[in-house]
Amino acid sequence: MLPFLKGIVELMRPAEWSKSLLNMVIAVAFAGFMYNISFSYELFLLGAASVCLLWSGLYTLNDYTDRFEDAAHPLKKIRAIPSGRVPASFALLLSFSLIAISFSLGFLIASSTKNFLFILCLLAMLINQILYTMKPFNFKKRPIVDLISGSLVNPIFRFYAGWTLFVPHLNAPPLALLFILGLQFGGYGLYRLMSEEHDKNRKYKSSVALYGDQLKPVFYASLAISIFSFFFACANSILKISGIGALPLRYLILAFFSALPFPYYLHVLKNPKNVDNVKSYKLIYRLLYVHSFLFMLGFLLLYTLF
Repeated sequence: MLPFLKGIVELMRPAEWSKSLLNMVIAVAFAGFMYNISFSYELFLLGAASVCLLWSGLYTLNDYTDRFEDAAHPLKKIRAIPSGRVPASFALLLSFSLIAISFSLGFLIASSTKNFLFILCLLAMLINQILYTMKPFNFKKRPIVDLISGSLVNPIFRFYAGWTLFVPHLNAPPLALLFILGLQFGGYGLYRLMSEEHDKNRKYKSSVALYGDQLKPVFYASLAISIFSFFFACANSILKISGIGALPLRYLILAFFSALPFPYYLHVLKNPKNVDNVKSYKLIYRLLYVHSFLFMLGFLLLYTLF
């Protein structure tokens, strides 16, 4: 029974909620400083629950559709479904249930705020992930579109899920979008390089299978754009260039603390394929999840407490 319950938690991937929460908190902070919104913890927590449950359902659906490929993957074969800890049919039912609960919360939010853009964000993430995961689309196995779908479309709508809780328009400032998109495109691309050999062995036509290390400069440039956008947003609190986004200088403290684990990240950044065993894979991702959560918490506290 315990392996089954642990398998359900693994399918829901609560650690991955940090990505959605981070995007939503960044959106709220930029919106707050741009529009002086009236922040509500209750509304934010309800929206966060809706988005996180949606992604738990989508991750479970992804594991269901990938169960045979994962069984042949050196790192992913330990997942709940290919390892046999959770039956595939139960995982599919769990996925549908989580998605249904997510949209129920979304409609509750929409009815209370009179703003249905939040529902649009949920729907966009659902459709994109179906296109990314399921046949006959299988975007994740197609060059270029796999990177666009996996690391550009999803972060935009995670961000706007936070934004539209308090702002009834899809008008986020460019520095905010460059910050989240640069960070997640670069990070996702380096993550996908870990599976280059697997994709080649399975004869996938994904971006990393076709182009491999040729893509690394693109991912590095993307991370650099993200870092530049963050510092420029902080500097713009002094420059006061209208419409591009700004953060108070106090947010620079997050940059300082984020730089502390950089020496450990460096060997992964240089060659993601070095993460070729389960122990290293788990270690780097635990660090990234903790880092994302603390960065998110810092972003929120610097907004709400000061």
